[in-house]
Order: sequence, then C-alpha cells, then structure tokens
Amino acid sequence: MSTIWEAAVEEISIKKESETYKCGTNNRYALFLGGKSSGKSTAILRFQNRDEQIKSTVALEYTYVKKSQMQETSIGHIWELGGGTFLSKLLDVPLNSDTINHMSVVIVLDLSKPATLWYTAETLIEAAKTRLNIVIREECRKQSNFQHQLEEKAWMRLGGKDHPDSRTIKPFPVPLILIGSKYDTFQNLESEQRKVITKTMRFLAHAHGAMLMYLSKNNESTVRVLKHVMNHVTFGTDLSTKPTIDAQKPLYIPPGMDTYEGIGNPVVASSDIGRLSSRDPMDMWRAAFCGHFPQEGDDKKNLTKAPDPAKEEQFAEPLLDEARAQKDRELEAYRRQEKNRWTKM
Repeated sequence: MSTIWEAAVEEISIKKESETYKCGTNNRYALFLGGKSSGKSTAILRFQNRDEQIKSTVALEYTYVKKSQMQETSIGHIWELGGGTFLSKLLDVPLNSDTINHMSVVIVLDLSKPATLWYTAETLIEAAKTRLNIVIREECRKQSNFQHQLEEKAWMRLGGKDHPDSRTIKPFPVPLILIGSKYDTFQNLESEQRKVITKTMRFLAHAHGAMLMYLSKNNESTVRVLKHVMNHVTFGTDLSTKPTIDAQKPLYIPPGMDTYEGIGNPVVASSDIGRLSSRDPMDMWRAAFCGHFPQEGDDKKNLTKAPDPAKEEQFAEPLLDEARAQKDRELEAYRRQEKNRWTKM
C-alpha cells in the first residue's frame, strides 16, 4: 500500500505524461531565410504583433508562438537565419530528424532589389534542399519508405499528381513559402521591370511546388495574409485556396494554384533573343531574368567582410570585451615579435 506522498508523485507523473503527449503532437516549425535586410525579422514581428525596433539578425535566432485551446497547447517554433546566404551552413540546427515532419521553410526575397533576387533565391533553395536530403537519407535508414511519404505529402499540398504541370514540377521536400517583401517599394519600379520580376517569382514558386505571397509592412492587407499563412504554418489552421493573381494587386498563390500556361514564357531581353538554347526551364528563366537584372551576388563577393557578431552592440559585455581586447593586443605583440625574429634570421 503506497503512502500519500507516493500517491501524489504518481498522480503528478501521470498528469505530466498526459500534458506532454498533448503538446508533443502540436509542435510545428518554421525556418525563415532570406537576403540581408530583406524583411525576415519584420515579417516575424508583424505576425507576432510585436512593435519593436528591428535589429540585425546575428547567426541563427529563435522565437516561438503559443496557442491554447480546449486544454491543448500548440507551439510554433520559429528560427531566423541571418547573414543572407553567408551562414547557410547553420541549417543543420533547425533542419533535423526531429523537425522535418512538421517543418516549413519561408524564404523572404526583396522585390526592390532584383539584382540579388535570383542569386539569393537559388542559393537558399539549394542550401535548404541539400540539408533536407541529408536528413531524408538518415531517416530512410530507419524507415525505408520515409522519402516516399514526404513526396506523397508534397503532392497532396499541390492537389495531387493530376495537376497539368505534374511532369515538370519538382515539389520541395517540405512546405515552401516564398515571400516577396517590400511590395510598396516594388510598386515604384518601371512597369516592365515589375512584369519580369512577378513572372519570375511565379515561376520559381510553381516549379518548386511552393506558395507565393507579396508583403509590405505598410500594407495591412498583405500583413493580414501573412498572419493567415503563418497561423497555418505554426498552428495548422485551414489555408485559403483562393488565389490573387492580378498583377495590379499583391500576389497570393497557394501551392498548386498556378500553371505554366498562366505564367507564360520568360520575358527575354532583346539582346538575348536567339542566345537562349537550353531546354531546362530553370536555366531559361535564370538566363532571361539575369539578362534584365545582372546578379551582383553581394554575399558571395563579400565573404571576407562579413560582420563579426562579437562586435554587435546588442551583445556588448564590458568586462569580457576588455579581456578579449587585452588578449588581442598580446597576440598582436607576439606576432610582431615573431615577425622581427624571423626577419633577423
């Protein structure tokens, strides 16, 4: 016969196990990627209704949202990768075997900077896909049909394999959302430039079985769409399947709701006509877009000039910083001493 204390401990243990089971089935994950100052932090803060000053994201940052309903708690875990394409090696932290089944990847692309748009999109999509493929191979060792299950889920997001473009779409392994940010600034571009960017964004999203939406922090209708989408991503709420494809309005196109026929052919610069010979649609669209907007690849050029997180003001620690500065001075003195010694030899 157990004592009153043993009975109390047993009751608490049963309650904790029950709560853990309820919460464990309601964890969802979102990973935000994008170019530097593309609007990733702004999108997350607007979704969370947080009115805070935007700070540059250093490395990989984490936050979460929580929703309780009917004695169940749903938690949306949100990661944001800073540094543009420079820190893509940190993807193995959020993208792993524990998260892959409930993960969504959100790539924020700055519509006002078309000279980096394709490079950023292609680099980050490929980096995320590479990491996911590693996780998938690891999981296939445990359950051989794991990749098949992911593919089935991917096609379900697109409405099934009877889509007219099913032969040429290559669905992303997990839900992928492309956000075209700074829509208000984008509207100031020339009409032909907006046309090229919009057609290309539609192609990139459709080719990967992704969702596409435009966003401006100053446009409340786009913020409402963002919250609707992110509630679906983090809490599993129903997603509106009614697309907005009018070029005069902010785009909202759920996965599988676009077609190559509706998108049309890539807009080719006059100087490139007759020079595009590739049969690969991705190569054709890349060449066409870059013909209008030669890509700068800022992140690729300035890898050696990447900011040092230790020097960010938000992480200032006077005592530690002074100790580090002293060690740096000692190291520099040692380097000079060794240089002089070897010079005299």
